[in-house]
Amino acid sequence: MEQFGTDFSEKLSERQIETLPHLLKPGSLSQQAKNAGVGRTTLYRWLEDDNFRNAVTQLREITMQIAESEILAMSYEAAAVIYDALKGEDKNARFKAAQIVLQHAHNAQYGRDLEKRVEMIADALKLAKEAAWQTHT
Repeated sequence: MEQFGTDFSEKLSERQIETLPHLLKPGSLSQQAKNAGVGRTTLYRWLEDDNFRNAVTQLREITMQIAESEILAMSYEAAAVIYDALKGEDKNARFKAAQIVLQHAHNAQYGRDLEKRVEMIADALKLAKEAAWQTHT
């Protein structure tokens, strides 16, 4: 686990460390415990321990970061394919590529607009709290 800048060895037993990767796989906790070769009640007891639970959370976050990086890398390749289709001679492929580009442009604009609205609401709530605080003092 240390290759990701995380060293669990000081706070977890060797068996707990060996169990961590099994908790990233799909399935119920019972199935994950079985796959890891530990009892279900043991796994549930470990999950009540802050150190073990934090290690599981940290490992899941690292895994998600790696997956997001992989998806981002693939998205550059996918964008190049769409660009090639948009510039190609096949009218159906060009039309489909244009639909994809327009849909993503719309989604991006919607996301930016939504972000602005959330910021405005947060600012309004902050002002309302400050005004309420001033009337009570």
